[in-house]
This record gives sequence, C-alpha cells and structure tokens, in this order.
Amino acid sequence: MKKIFYLILTVGLSLEAYSVESRLSGGMFDFESSDINTSAKELPMSPYKDGKIAFFRNDTAYVFQPNSEGMINKIEICPELMGLGIDGTFAYDEKNNKLYFSKLGEAEKNDLFEATWSKEEKKWGKVTMLQIRGIMPQPLKYKNSSLAVSRWVQQGRGASGLYNPSLGKGGKRIYFSGEFKSGKGSRDLWYIDQEANGIWSRPVLLGDSIVNGQSSEDYPLIVGDTLLFFASDRAGGEGGKDIYMSQGENNQWGEAQVLPDLINSSANDFNIIFGKTSGIFFISDREGGKGSDDIYQASPLYVTHDTELALELPLDEPKGFHWVLFFFDLDKYVMKPEYEVQLDELVEAMKEFPGATFEISGHTDSRGDDNYNMRLSDKRAKFVRELLLKRGVDPSVLVAIGKGETEPIVPNAQTEPEHEQNRRVDVKIINE
Repeated sequence: MKKIFYLILTVGLSLEAYSVESRLSGGMFDFESSDINTSAKELPMSPYKDGKIAFFRNDTAYVFQPNSEGMINKIEICPELMGLGIDGTFAYDEKNNKLYFSKLGEAEKNDLFEATWSKEEKKWGKVTMLQIRGIMPQPLKYKNSSLAVSRWVQQGRGASGLYNPSLGKGGKRIYFSGEFKSGKGSRDLWYIDQEANGIWSRPVLLGDSIVNGQSSEDYPLIVGDTLLFFASDRAGGEGGKDIYMSQGENNQWGEAQVLPDLINSSANDFNIIFGKTSGIFFISDREGGKGSDDIYQASPLYVTHDTELALELPLDEPKGFHWVLFFFDLDKYVMKPEYEVQLDELVEAMKEFPGATFEISGHTDSRGDDNYNMRLSDKRAKFVRELLLKRGVDPSVLVAIGKGETEPIVPNAQTEPEHEQNRRVDVKIINE
C-alpha cells in the first residue's frame, strides 16, 4: 500500500538542515521500492561526490544522481569505491579529499579507516586506520588486538567494533555506531573529534536521549550539525529497526522521536539519506520489494482535475449537513484526484455553519480483517482532515475518527460498485 509522509518541524535549523526540513514538511509523498532494486541486497547508502549517492550491491559500488523530483532514474558503476573493503556507510569529506569508513582490521574486528584521494592516480589511496585515543595501538597491548591497555580500557574494557560513520563539524567530528563494553546496549552511538597531528579524541557516548540501554542504535546521519537521524530496535516503534530523529547540537540532543508509520513499518527500516537538493531515501526489508533489503524513495503526489468528470454513481446529498465523499481505491487512503473538487465545495458549505464542530469519519469496505480496516479508516479520516486544514479550516472544529467496516452504506456488498460506496469519508455536524 502506498503511504503518505507528512512531518512538520518547528525549531530553527541551519541552512543545510532547513533544506531537509523543508522536504520533510513540504507536502505529501508516496514511498515506493525503486525500480533499480534487484533480488540481491542493496547495501547502505552514503552521500558522495557532486551530490551523488553511493551504495553497494554485493562487491560492486554504484552511484546515482536524484532527478529534480527526487527519484532515481539510473545508476552507474563506481569503480573507485571498490576494493577498499568498505563495510556499511562511509563519510565523504569533499573539502579535504578524505573518505572515512569501517572495515575489518587486523584484530578481526571492524575499525574506522581513512583514505586520501590521489589526484595523480585518480583513485583512493593511502588507506590507514584512524588513530583514536584510548583504542589506538600503544606499546603495551593485548595479544592479537589493536586495543591498548589504557585509561579508556580501564574504564570500559575496550571496543569490539566501529561502524557506519557520518561526518559533522565541517569534517572535524565523526559520528559512528560502536560496540564498546563501556556502552549501554549491544551497539550505541558515539562521536570523536579531530585533534592535532591526525589524532582523534576518545569516543564520547551520545546522551540518554539518544542511547537506549535496552536496544541497539545504528546508522547515524548528521545533517547541518542540528539534526540526527538513526535506526533503533527500541520498544515503541513499529517493529524491527525503525528510523528516529533528534534535534540538538554538540551532545545536547532532544528526545528521539520515531518517524511516523508513514515511513516506518513492522519490518526493518534504516539508513535514511537525503539528496543534496531533492529526494528522500531509506532501506527496508518490508514486503513488496524485490529483495531482502531494497532502496525506497519518496515521490510527490500530483493532483489533477478532470474537467469532464462523470460519476458512475449519482450522489444524493442527505437532508441536513452530511457530506458523503467517495474517492478511495481498495486498500488505499490516498484521495482519487478527480474528486478533490468536492473538498472545495465542502469547505464553502462548512462556512455556512459558524461555530459548528464537524466529525470526519473514515469507512472501509468489508474486505480485510477488522483491526486493519479500523486503522485504514482512521488514516482516511485524518487524510481528509489534513486536506481541509490546508484549505484554511480551523483545526479546532474538526474531529477525525475511523469506523472501519462497521457502518456500511451497502450491507453485504458483493460487486465492486457496491464496495466502492462503502470506501468513503462522511463529514457531518456533531453539535447541532
């Protein structure tokens, strides 16, 4: 089922974060599996050169450039990213021609590495492990391990893996997920800051508003140093991994908010990423894709009017104020565009009843189980409410409610035209 994503952020953001905010709050989108997906896993995405987005499929690296509508038209093989051993996301520092990524190190665990771009050879070279205080090699170390016997180890008995870096502070800070014995969960979010001589600071654990001791946090994405997106399997989401967002700065982050079920699902949803000028993408293993992990993209909904609209079913308006709107396909809560003109007429009629409160009730046909139909009808009601709000109706006079299949116009419907009459939204006055 296609879904609509509508999210409003209300705090002041940096210019880069504002670009993301405007995309998230700019309207309604369908989220769908991209046509470029295959039966193989599409491995995590990362921002790359010239506004392109890179991802791996098996051992092959690909890049794509979102079009003006934020969609993926085509992909190209990117040989320069292959052979580096990149595992998961990477962080590209355009200003300093650096690439930061996780890969398997000598101690049979994932460490963070950097590569420097060679202009002469036109490839990534000089791959070296990051020198991070507390976990970088020291004269005295455990056998077959890169962990030093240091103050960090004494405090927290070391790290068993560092993953999925994201770059902040103009390239001077790296956020990443790590498995430290001094952490709170199986995998937590940390950051390190660049110091002099290429050394990085001791890892700092993000605050309690982000890190949850009962869950695993991963795939951090920092936007404009004020928005942090990440995936977590904590309780309170839709199930599996869900995508969360927090607003803040430095290590002062607000409470993490799960993105609504219009983007998250009961499956694993993770690795959200934004095109430089357009596009919202994430990876999910939900049903309906082509493989176990697919790239999902947001495409805008376009509303058009049919100037020669002819309804197959005549709509007789009942006595009193009671509008019956038919514009839903089976299993959908996106409005049929040809019926949008009814909403304009509805708004004009509502103006004739100042002080009235209106109930917007969503309904379904009898197909599908009761719980699913109740949720679907609620979404239909809320969808119409949002469209009325966009037309200037006072939110305080609107009450949206889902009634599932409990109030059919045609009981025991058999034919499609009969089912269609039951897939509706009613609007009536409830304080006459």
